[in-house]
Amino acid sequence: MMITKKRQGNKMRVFRSRKAVSPLIATVLLIAFAVALGAVVMNWGRGYVEDTANIARERSDTEVRCASEVDVDIVEIDNIPQVCYNDSGAANNTIEFIVENKQSRKVEKLHARLIGEGTRVPLTVDLGVNSSMETNEAKYLNFSYVEATYGLPQQLKLTPYIKVGAIEVACPSSAEIETTIKPCTEVWND
Repeated sequence: MMITKKRQGNKMRVFRSRKAVSPLIATVLLIAFAVALGAVVMNWGRGYVEDTANIARERSDTEVRCASEVDVDIVEIDNIPQVCYNDSGAANNTIEFIVENKQSRKVEKLHARLIGEGTRVPLTVDLGVNSSMETNEAKYLNFSYVEATYGLPQQLKLTPYIKVGAIEVACPSSAEIETTIKPCTEVWND
């Protein structure tokens, strides 16, 4: 028992002989830690704000280009939009149309979205590089759809894509929507 009390006494002396950090040094350490932590947060925040600003600037540039430099239209002849459906009696019918690029920016491709009376789920078709149009160029284009699934066409939406830098981007604000879709026998033969 005596040994145990002696050891405890030695331990107590060791703890008593150690000095604590003075309040002044503790305050300096806390301030230094707070400044370092603040610098880390500020660096992260600055990077985040810069990245967000760059993304917003790129989107804004794209939207301005789409609004001012892109305009696709369905061609009208004698006030008749040149868009129709070809009801061949087969399982697959075609939508046929003439579209033109009326602005200065090259259209890289078009996406077509068809809504029919049979369903409200649209058929979306990438018309690919064949739909690429230079300034003031018009093209005859077509694509197939299943009449049993989509029924008679109710709406055709053509969305142009342009290149901004090396990336193709959609211009939904410059999309052309046509709701007057007649049989081709009525449109092409009039």
